[in-house]
Amino acid sequence: MERQAALSRQISQRLLHCQYLLLCLRGADEDHIFAYNPRDSLDRFLSLISKPMSNVSDKLQKKLYQTVGDFVTDVQLIFSNCASYYQGNAGYLASGNRLEELFNEEFNSVFNITEQAVG
Repeated sequence: MERQAALSRQISQRLLHCQYLLLCLRGADEDHIFAYNPRDSLDRFLSLISKPMSNVSDKLQKKLYQTVGDFVTDVQLIFSNCASYYQGNAGYLASGNRLEELFNEEFNSVFNITEQAVG
């Protein structure tokens, strides 16, 4: 399957896949970056993040996503916000990048994404 085809799938058909992806992230998140809500330090957070992300797990459970792509967009927003929020902390940045790589690898595996040859 191509990535675009996977992203356009209805979330109702792939809910377990998406739940699995979140569980993988939580299990691999040794520093609890993915689980930590930086809005607890609201002033600093809002000065750095222009588009905060709400709880992906809650949105998934409440069936607020229409497509897999909607879900992935929110997860990617978390990684982007992590990079902005922790830009001065090399350890957290590395952890966030590692989690993003894990997510992409697991996504490709779960959705049987085949890499397209470039050329």
